[in-house]
Amino acid sequence: MNILESWKSKIIFGYYCHPAFVEPEMPDAGFSVRLFANGAMLYQTYSLNIKSEPSIVQSDRVTLREGTMSRITRTLAGYAKEIDALPGYTDNGSNDGSFCDFVFCGKYVSSLNIRRADPAEVMQDNPEYYEKYCFDMADESTILDIFTRITDAMKQEGVELYLRHLIVEGKEIY
Repeated sequence: MNILESWKSKIIFGYYCHPAFVEPEMPDAGFSVRLFANGAMLYQTYSLNIKSEPSIVQSDRVTLREGTMSRITRTLAGYAKEIDALPGYTDNGSNDGSFCDFVFCGKYVSSLNIRRADPAEVMQDNPEYYEKYCFDMADESTILDIFTRITDAMKQEGVELYLRHLIVEGKEIY
């Protein structure tokens, strides 16, 4: 079960970082952030139960101010065409590590080990890789651009969201 997939129609922005390889009773199964249109942001950390289903370890919420929400919604509106064109999954050739799942205004996108790559550099250093993954590299860059703009807006509220970490009001959550 994917946390964000079940919430994608109710949130304007969501992020879920979780391991690609899971096993029953796994104590660290990632974290998620869900931002609702009213500014309520729910964040949770997870473990896995005996059936390898996520169980909530920690759950809390903060409310983002209207100005921050306006900045986030403007960012999402500015990227509306790009968001609509994103695939449901990006493939950069990774086989293990962590999934980074995103929701932007109802659009769900999953990426394994998402990263930003310089297309010109990749084309020069590894033309075969570039040929195979050039569209995925572009999609991952778009996802990271949107994510960065949203997380920059959240920082003024004391929420520091990174791909592998979450800090809220100075407290390390994950």
